[in-house]
Amino acid sequence: MKKILILSILLFSLFGLTSCDKEEIETYKATNNIYFPLAVFPAYNNAPLIDSTGFSFSFDKATITGRIYSIPVQVQGTVSDVDRQIKVSVDPSSTAVLGTHFSLPENIVLHAGREKDSIPVIVHRTLDLKDKAVTLVLNLEENEFFTVNMKDRITNVLTQKKIHYTRFKLTFTDKLTQPISWQPGTFGVFTAKKLFLMCDLMNLEPEMFNLPTTAPGLSIPEVLYYGSFMKRYLADQKANGNTIYEEDGKEMFFP
Repeated sequence: MKKILILSILLFSLFGLTSCDKEEIETYKATNNIYFPLAVFPAYNNAPLIDSTGFSFSFDKATITGRIYSIPVQVQGTVSDVDRQIKVSVDPSSTAVLGTHFSLPENIVLHAGREKDSIPVIVHRTLDLKDKAVTLVLNLEENEFFTVNMKDRITNVLTQKKIHYTRFKLTFTDKLTQPISWQPGTFGVFTAKKLFLMCDLMNLEPEMFNLPTTAPGLSIPEVLYYGSFMKRYLADQKANGNTIYEEDGKEMFFP
């Protein structure tokens, strides 16, 4: 009886080993989804998830006639050893005109060996942008290389607001408005003359005051230093008989 038990254990052990030899290791079998990663992963610590952003040419030098704005894309799936074409369409809701306000490369690809890449949008600084903002909405489309199964998700149950994984909105203008990082409590009421004077005196780039939501803005120490510098500068100029005025004739003021 004991010998039969030992033989039975040996047979079951051999059967188990044979089964393990034949068992296949499960690999990734899902489709390769292409999506905009800024809607899934923050661009930096504590940054919001976004499916849209914007910028203004108004802080650029007059010689700047355009920009290349790179919109990140990423694949959820396998990395390939060959370039794979990304299909992109311009949404009908766009107010930016192809060939006038922007251009797209003839071939947009996820390059070989990459999980992440970008769509380079060539944005043109046209005269009409001085008076208005236009919006470009891009949609990722399915093709022979990628699927677009990641659509969107609701971020606010009450308002039903959604964040989109395969749609991205870029708004741009050349109209000068108060920049994102302008602090009225320290800098006072925004004016173009005040901004450009501050930049000229401290050798600052105007664009740093209008960083998009995908990048951190000015730090509190920077804001306090710039405001204190300008307040002293205006006081010194006034004491020397050279009061600085705004375009409307009012004396320039920093709180």
